[in-house]
Amino acid sequence: MNWKECTWTSGHNTDSGQIYSCDFVKKNTNSALHVYFAGNLKIYDCTGCCSRWYFTFNGAECSSPGSIDGVFYIGTPSNVNHNFYNHRHIEGHCTNIQKGKVRVGFWVGKCKRGGYKLGNAFTGWHNAVNRIFIEEVPRAQQ
Repeated sequence: MNWKECTWTSGHNTDSGQIYSCDFVKKNTNSALHVYFAGNLKIYDCTGCCSRWYFTFNGAECSSPGSIDGVFYIGTPSNVNHNFYNHRHIEGHCTNIQKGKVRVGFWVGKCKRGGYKLGNAFTGWHNAVNRIFIEEVPRAQQ
């Protein structure tokens, strides 16, 4: 088995940009990377807003089989208190990565579709451990 887990406990009040990165050494070209984020996420103090958390591999999103992401949307009036943290899990596989050192990044930004405004995002919380897990696995069946 070839795997790695990176953790942090601080919160990041970043609406757009990289939250955390974790370096991994992939041993085989014909394998896939299985990744997941587990931790606390929130958006707050906005109406009709959407934030998207996603993984990158050496600075690019996965193209095979597709992006590994999760979104959080608030559509209700901003006078409703949405200032609560939720544990979230974002997971997937990426197959188009060469062997060698891979920088796995975890980012937040604007949702890709729908024309929603960028949410006021917060990633992590000081009272909980957040983690990125990376595992090299055989490619899926065809």
